[in-house]
Amino acid sequence: MNSCKIAFLFATVFFTTFTLVTVPVPYVAAEQSGTFSGAWVASGKLQPFDFTKGRDVETFKLTGHINLEVAVGKFEDFWAECVGLNDSITGSSVRCVWRSLEDDKAYSVLKGEPLEEGQKVSGEFVGGTGGLQGIKGTFSFTWISTFIDENQNTFTGHTQDLKGYYKVP
Repeated sequence: MNSCKIAFLFATVFFTTFTLVTVPVPYVAAEQSGTFSGAWVASGKLQPFDFTKGRDVETFKLTGHINLEVAVGKFEDFWAECVGLNDSITGSSVRCVWRSLEDDKAYSVLKGEPLEEGQKVSGEFVGGTGGLQGIKGTFSFTWISTFIDENQNTFTGHTQDLKGYYKVP
């Protein structure tokens, strides 16, 4: 082989190796999806709203721990914060943020019956941040125990049948 061909071959190998080693390759995360299940304990303040006779209406803010037996992605523990409106006739409309220990968030909308024991609640994930960016899915639970202190306007509830489906693009 002549020296020009050897120099060209050497230059080609050198620049190809240099490019492969120094140019970053973008990381593409794979889509995650699956089912999850666990328990939720929540407590907070109720604010009664003066409304028509025979119809109890209140706003509320609840916080609490969500512990999953089957994780959402890599997350098994969340701290949830919810705000909502409860109507003894039409049920509840609620917005929640589930925050992981790493501060990734899942946003959800809940609908259900009044905040009472035995009442089923359904939820829908509508977005998220970090490792939960773009999360979609549905979930449900039933309050298995609740306590409302009307003198203090506080609520405490517990569920063990939190379960659902999620998809993170």
